[in-house]
Amino acid sequence: MRRKKQAWFGVKTLYRVEALGKPRTPDRHYDPAVTLVEERVVLFRAGSHAEAIQMAEREASRYASSVRERNVYGQRLRIRFLGALDSFELFESPAAGEEVFSTTFLARGDVSDQRLIDRRVIVPVKPNEELKRRKFFPFGIDLSAGV
Repeated sequence: MRRKKQAWFGVKTLYRVEALGKPRTPDRHYDPAVTLVEERVVLFRAGSHAEAIQMAEREASRYASSVRERNVYGQRLRIRFLGALDSFELFESPAAGEEVFSTTFLARGDVSDQRLIDRRVIVPVKPNEELKRRKFFPFGIDLSAGV
């Protein structure tokens, strides 16, 4: 029996991070209505897109269940894998500067470039709003250094 040729695949997975429980001493950066969405691209060596996706589903479940941390407000963090996956076969072996993920979609010609960007790209937050992300990271991670 001939073994399938293995290739590298980048599989993008989507998660939602929530802070659970009542916050201890919330500050002006705490926003109870906000959740964090995380996109991850993880590399797999597989014989097909279907196999890479199966591997990514298992890895995504492990990743989502691995968080046992609390945020700076004392809340327990929960990551939920949303079940969304997208696979990309790398045409070269992974190395610095090589593309690890690409996706395409169709759009009507009359849709403005800005509208496409608004729908596909996460809009940067204002510098002082960056601290709202503290709610979603383990206690002790200093996010203020980049602000």
